Amino acid sequence: MAKIVKVEDVSRYDIGEYGRLLCQMPHFQMQEDELKAYIEKLIRRGYFYVIEDSGRVLGLIGFYANDTVNKIAYFSSMAVDPSIRGQGWSRKLLNLAFEDSRKAGMKEAHARVVKTNTFAMAIYRRRGCNVSECKEDPSRFNIVFPLNHPLLSVVCLAYNAAPYIRAALDGFLMQKTSFFFDILVHDDASTDGTADIIREYMERHPDRIRAVFQTENQFSKGVEVSSKFLFPLIRGKYVAVCEGDDCWTDPLKLQKQVDWLDAHPESSICFHPVTVHFEDDSRPDSVYPTAKDRQSGFTFQQLLRHNFIQTNSVVFRWQLKGREDDVPHGIVPRDWFTNFLHAEEGTIGFIPDVMGVYRRHPGGVWWNASDAPDAFYLRNGFRHLAFYKAVKDRFGYDNPSALDLAANTMAAELRAGRNDRATAVVEAFPEYVRGAFERIVERAKLERELARARRRLRRMIWIAATVAAIALAALCLLIGSLS
Repeated sequence: MAKIVKVEDVSRYDIGEYGRLLCQMPHFQMQEDELKAYIEKLIRRGYFYVIEDSGRVLGLIGFYANDTVNKIAYFSSMAVDPSIRGQGWSRKLLNLAFEDSRKAGMKEAHARVVKTNTFAMAIYRRRGCNVSECKEDPSRFNIVFPLNHPLLSVVCLAYNAAPYIRAALDGFLMQKTSFFFDILVHDDASTDGTADIIREYMERHPDRIRAVFQTENQFSKGVEVSSKFLFPLIRGKYVAVCEGDDCWTDPLKLQKQVDWLDAHPESSICFHPVTVHFEDDSRPDSVYPTAKDRQSGFTFQQLLRHNFIQTNSVVFRWQLKGREDDVPHGIVPRDWFTNFLHAEEGTIGFIPDVMGVYRRHPGGVWWNASDAPDAFYLRNGFRHLAFYKAVKDRFGYDNPSALDLAANTMAAELRAGRNDRATAVVEAFPEYVRGAFERIVERAKLERELARARRRLRRMIWIAATVAAIALAALCLLIGSLS
């Protein structure tokens, strides 16, 4: 079985094993003695990571110098036997080699690659390397990999998530990738110790985690937290999202999604299913999106009708650099609108592996949407209507759910005695008000009809019971007279 080993002793393998592999690469036009000298030079100055199978060399990458002044690691060309290509071995070699350089305090990894080595060039470009012409040797490219510049940024919003935030952060940090990524966390003035936990993780991973801590809750003030505080910090080409009360469960999640987006440049989104878990165990775990959602297809038009992308499942090819305010203020859900802005730029990719958990709990925005609807409409109805209006204005889609939402929100506000808020709904969303009132009238009429039907049913039951009692009494009299 093939495995990767670190080799610092040239005598571990017969030199011919190295040569056999390198001779298969079209850019290595060397005689055997030249190959031997080349390999021994690398071994003397550095080390190899080698893919081996029963003593046979199937792949390698060599690091041969660390410039500790300029913080640059130099590595040799990567070679992988054609028989094992397409199985992720190149990613694993790069991952190990670059991680070694990061641990040594290097900031960049440099190499020169022959232009005809198209296999290696494709790998380096997918990993976010900078490629330029080599002035000293026009037949080669200079490769520069910024070891501490993130290819991907993880965005995490947290508020009073102390029971869950460790699982979220551990899920980020367990990711095994061939690229560097950073973690951006926003704590919105939590009162349960969430901020202390985040600081604890920052101290252990200062090169990886950056956080913004608020002293006053910004969401309650109507501040758009993501757009104002986290989106401007994004440096990655890709962006993954996971709120502080959710988590990831697959250590290869980010690598799988970045690999997918690298291989599908026409796509701007890649997502996967998640397990939906109710913290109070009031409902069994389920998987979202459902099988029905998958049958309908994952297109932009379907996304307008129904948000089948769970927030902690998505990786974006980030489109909002310098366009942070394209997500309108005062709307809920903002993540759905962010999905629209990316889906209009490219196709939507889907990986069927379940790689995360979405928690439903009393502190969540959507917790009581069905179980305590009035509380939900009082808290989120206005901003949810603003979302539907923004979708209509930007994308031309008038979601039919908006009329029911307007009716439910106005009814909840009136029942709560918040007439001013009901008036605000009427003034802000006149396009929904007429239809909403019609729905309310229809419901009131239906409720009156149901009340009348219930009264008629009670009357019929009373009459039937009376008739039955009279008949029973008559039967008893008849039996008595016969005896």
